[in-house]
Parts: sequence; C-alpha cells; structure tokens
Amino acid sequence: MAIHQIFTCLFMKPLQMQMMLLLLAGEAQVVGNTGSGSSGSKRSPESDASDSNFLGIIARLIGRDAPKKKAKKKVQELERLNKIAYLQEEANQRQKEKNQLMKEKTQARKMKMWLKLSEKEHLDDQSKELLQKLSYDLFGK
Repeated sequence: MAIHQIFTCLFMKPLQMQMMLLLLAGEAQVVGNTGSGSSGSKRSPESDASDSNFLGIIARLIGRDAPKKKAKKKVQELERLNKIAYLQEEANQRQKEKNQLMKEKTQARKMKMWLKLSEKEHLDDQSKELLQKLSYDLFGK
C-alpha cells in the first residue's frame, strides 16, 4: 500500500502535494520498497504504476537534486568570494602605483626647488632653512 493510500484511509482526505513532499523528504526509502515479491522487484504488483512511479520520481528528485544544488551554491559562493578578493587585490595594486607616482612627483618638485635655492648666492634665513631641510629630505645630509 502506498503512502498516499494509507494517509487517505486514516484521515479520509486526499493527500495534497505539500504533505506528500514533506512525507517523502524524510522517508525517501519508503517509496518503492512497498513490494514483498520474491522476484526482487521493488514495485508492488497491486499498486497503481503511475502513482508509485510519480512518488518515486519526487523522492529521487528530492534526494538527488538537493545535494547538487547545495554543492553548486557553495561553488558559486567561492567563485564570488574569489572574484571579490581578486578585485580588491587589483585595487590595492593600483593604489600602490598611485602612491609611488605621488612620491616620485614630490621628490621631483623638491629636487627642482633645491636646485633653484642652491643656485642663489645670497639666501635669507628662511631660504637657508628650507635648503637644509630639502637637502636632508633628498640626500639624508
């Protein structure tokens, strides 16, 4: 006797699709193992073939597709995280390049200013201080 027949006999209500899915989700082995035949067949000879076939398909789909979907979701999440990490790494690399370019520009400006100040013969106190600071920044002296 199939699950839907037992349910109908006990509660005098037809088994709705939702209940059938709930029952089959937890008991996938019950569907198909209802036969007692000595031939080794899992199909009951007196049961309606279309009903048991339908229930068996639902049970197999629930049992087979759920792990596949779960694994696929994990793979998609890993791919998404890898993509985010790659984009972040690229952004960091671009930022490092920008920082290096800014340092080089600053060094060039300091060198230009140092050359102008060092060419002058008579410097006031403020210019002498600036020249010393630039010398220290550029040459470490």
